[in-house]
Parts: sequence; C-alpha cells; structure tokens
Amino acid sequence: MARGGLDSEIARLKHKDVRQRRRAIRVLFDTDVPRALEGFVPLLNDKDAWFRSKALEAHRKWAPKQGVESLRTLATHSWLDARRCAANLLGDFSQDTTEIALLLIEDDDLTCTRKAAEALLKGEEATKYSAEFQSHSDSAIRRLAVLSKGADAEHRNAALIDESNNVREAALQAVVDNGETLSEDGMKEMLERGIDTKPLLSSAVQNAGEVLVEIAEKADAQTMKALVKELRSQCDSLQDGALQILLENEMYAVAGRWMQGKKNQEIDALRWEIIRNDSVDVIERARLLERLIGRCGEVEIAEENRRFLDECTDELLRISAENLSTASTELGL
Repeated sequence: MARGGLDSEIARLKHKDVRQRRRAIRVLFDTDVPRALEGFVPLLNDKDAWFRSKALEAHRKWAPKQGVESLRTLATHSWLDARRCAANLLGDFSQDTTEIALLLIEDDDLTCTRKAAEALLKGEEATKYSAEFQSHSDSAIRRLAVLSKGADAEHRNAALIDESNNVREAALQAVVDNGETLSEDGMKEMLERGIDTKPLLSSAVQNAGEVLVEIAEKADAQTMKALVKELRSQCDSLQDGALQILLENEMYAVAGRWMQGKKNQEIDALRWEIIRNDSVDVIERARLLERLIGRCGEVEIAEENRRFLDECTDELLRISAENLSTASTELGL
C-alpha cells in the first residue's frame, strides 16, 4: 500500500461512521504494515469493547516490529488488559525490555509483575534481579529467580528451605541441573517435607549415606528404575560406597537390578546369594534366574543352578531354575 493510502486508512480509524472505522481495520490488518500501529493507540480508550480488542490485537501483531517503545502506552494505561498485553509481549522483543519491565514490576496485578520479573531475569542484569527477587513476597517470582541464569549456588542452597514447596522443588532441580551435590541433612529435610525424590538421586548415590537407604526402602517402580540408572552411572563395582551401604542394609533387590548384564566372580557369588535369600521378594529372585538364560552355556552357571534346584522348594523359583537347566542341557552341559 502506498504511503498516502496507508495514512488515509489510518485516518479513517477516527471516522464518525462506525462502518468506515471497521472497514479501515480490516484493510490495515490485511495490508499488514507495522506503521499502522500508531493509528490503533487511540482505540485503547474507545467506548466500544470491539475496537479496544482490535487495538490490543494490533499491538500483539506489530509492536515487536516497531520496537520496545511501542509498549510504553500499554504499560502505563489504566486499562488492566492493556498492561497485561504489554507484559505478555515483553518476551517477544529482541531488544532490551528492561525499561518497560521496570514499569510493570510495580503493578498491582500478578500477571504483570510475574511477566516483568521473567523479562528482567532474562536480561543483562539477571544477577542483580535474581538477588533482589530472592525475597519477593510472591513465591512464583522467587521460583523464577532461583531458576534464572542470575542465580548462584548460594542462592539455590538458600531456596531449598523456602516456605513454598514450589520454590524448594525448583531450587532442587536447579541444583541438579548445575551438577551440585546436596548435603545429607538437606536431603533429609526435603524427604520429611515430601519432596519428589528423583532429583535427589544423584546426590544420594554420591553421598552413599542414610538418605540413599531411605529412598531405596520407599521406592516405587519409577523411582526404583531411576535409582538403578543412577547407580549404574556412578558405580562400577560392588566396592563402591553406594552399593556397599545398600548391601549392608539388605537392599538386595536394588543391587540385583544393578547387576543385570554384569558378571565376574564377585558379582556372580552375590547374585546366587540373593537368589537363595528368602527375605528377598520371590519375584525379584526369579527375575535374577531368568536373566541368566543368556549365560546358560557357561559351565559355572549350569552347575550352580543344579545345586540350587536340589535345595529349592519354592514353585516359582523352581520353574525359572528348571528353564535355565533345560537350556543348559540342550547345549550339552
């Protein structure tokens, strides 16, 4: 559209005839020229809700192309929807939005303040605002602060005892993501507060203390799977501290799953010890036997399995052991 035509359509937005104004809006939206935004600013104060909504739509469409200053009228407007529109647009700009965000951070509306805080925490002064928002009255902003690039290890550690569960969980995830290790006392407190245990696993395995045992004792299926994965990541042998404390506390089911696919004299001896241990869930023991099918051609496995069959009285275990024995026999052992 030629400049004269654009100016003409913008001018029609003030026409007394509502039909003319509506037609101008359709033309300007179809033409999609960002400079048209200037004509929509007065419509923020229109008595007709439809025209006000179109003014917001125009800002969402063109403000990011016109520059951050185009948000000032929205951010300082008495109409809440206009200020919320400005807050929601802060993240759409490639330029620094700090000046507008500082206007909105003082707003009484939580949507405005949270969006403004989010923008400030992504800006060049993230460290400054992360420290400032660490004690903010709104827990959502404290959560944003601890997750931001401006937070440091001291900030994350302090947030672990925040009064808000959401902030504590965010701090915990941030600690994990940054490769930091939690203390035993810190983890014990989190367990008492009912925090999800999975983010604790890396530190629990590394510390090899009471928390690891407690997690193993109470682990559901998903947590058990994640725990075994973490053990496999950090532990190479049965002499590693995490496995030692699990075995000392008779967490044989966990150790048995860690051993899957591993073999040496020490591991095989422990495997058969667990299979023979009546205190271990029979299904876990049967699984250990079933996993030996792939090693049915090994003489040591075949002989130990026959000895086990001679002493086994549990029906489920006998079925697994007999299947293993049959497989060994078919290979001539």
